[in-house]
This record gives sequence, C-alpha cells and structure tokens, in this order.
Amino acid sequence: MVNVNVLAELGTATWTVPQAIAYETAQEGVRQAIGYYAQLIGAEESAAEPDADVIAGLRADQQVWAARGQELTPSDTRAIKRIRADADDLLSVPDDDDDDDEDESDDADDIDDEGDDSDERDDEDDFDEADGDDEVQGRA
Repeated sequence: MVNVNVLAELGTATWTVPQAIAYETAQEGVRQAIGYYAQLIGAEESAAEPDADVIAGLRADQQVWAARGQELTPSDTRAIKRIRADADDLLSVPDDDDDDDEDESDDADDIDDEGDDSDERDDEDDFDEADGDDEVQGRA
C-alpha cells in the first residue's frame, strides 16, 4: 500500500482569512439564490396550469447562479462583491413587505431614528439594553 499525502501537494493558500470569509459568504449567497429559484420552480410546477416557459426561465436563472458559484475563487474580490450584492438584491425583502406585526420597541426605534432625542440616551445605552446588560447590572 502506498501512502500518498494529498494535502502536501496543495501548497499554501494565496488568499487572506478575510478573503476566505468573503468567499464563503458569497458561496452561501449563491446557494441561497439557487434555493430561491428552486422554490419558485416548485411553486410553478405545482400550479394548476404550470407554464413551461416560466419554469425553463427559472431553471436557466438557477443554472446561471450555479455557474457563478463554480467559477468563483477566493482571490477574485470583485466577483465576490458582485455576487454578494446580486444575492442581496435577489433575496432581500422590499421595505413595504416587512413584517406587519410591529411591537412597541419597533415604534420606539422609529421615534429614535427620526431624531427625537427626548429620551436623551446615547446609542451605547440602547445597545446595552438590547443585549441584556441590564439584568447583569441588577436592573429589572
């Protein structure tokens, strides 16, 4: 039996850790885009009268995303940024479709965002309350 170390022949990576993270994030965007199109294809296929042209177009779009993911390399920062932006555009929910079940904290955030400083708290205080530091400090 011959013992071959495949990893030894790979060599040293030519990209940085931040580039690797950006690459993986872009690949996740590609996977989510492919899943998005799979959902649309499934919905169209289960429709009362599926439209073969729509399905073919959705499959073509899905294949374009798959190809983009296969061609991507960790060192191609421009392509990574482009894919991340395109995936964000494809997968983001328009502002008018945000959840309709706003709670009181959403309303308070809206007032603070509009510049009403009547509360006179700084952003650091807002952050502390959001992450639960109040309980650590003994406040209820």
